[in-house]
Amino acid sequence: MNNFYEDLKEASNYHGHLCSGQVLGVRMARLGLKLLEIDKPKNYKDLIVYIETDRCLADAIGTVTGCKIGKRTLKVKSFGKMAATFFDIRTKKSFRIYKKFNEYAKEGEDIVEFFNRFSDKDLFNIEEVKLNIKKEDLPGPPCKVAKCSICHEEILDGNEIIKGNRTICKACNGEQYYEKI
Repeated sequence: MNNFYEDLKEASNYHGHLCSGQVLGVRMARLGLKLLEIDKPKNYKDLIVYIETDRCLADAIGTVTGCKIGKRTLKVKSFGKMAATFFDIRTKKSFRIYKKFNEYAKEGEDIVEFFNRFSDKDLFNIEEVKLNIKKEDLPGPPCKVAKCSICHEEILDGNEIIKGNRTICKACNGEQYYEKI
């Protein structure tokens, strides 16, 4: 496994700049990997990470763990929290880690130096948690493909809705995030 500074450099390069979210994300990811006893995360295929924000922290955690949205190993739950859950498919162990306090480096203060003053125990709370993941949400090829009877688009992995005798997608059910023009 890389050391902290190597991970931070890689995460910051990917993200585009160094910020508190990068430092916290790298620290959180390294702690999650340590708790699950994973020392070569980018070669380990049985790790899933649920991130509770779609901000800077997500890029750092994805970079350090090697988890990716397209591989279905990085999941974003936009709860607006500086938190992530690290799940080992093989052992079924999972830990949710979240930031304890709302303290950040002052303007002009070295971000890395600021957070290095705190131990992981000072920065984060750790909860051992249980995840119930449906097979449709696991990595791998789609386990189910349906077709919407309204728009005729494919619907992967059990995301269809059955209304009466019709199969429809979430968008045609009124859950779309866009409006056609």
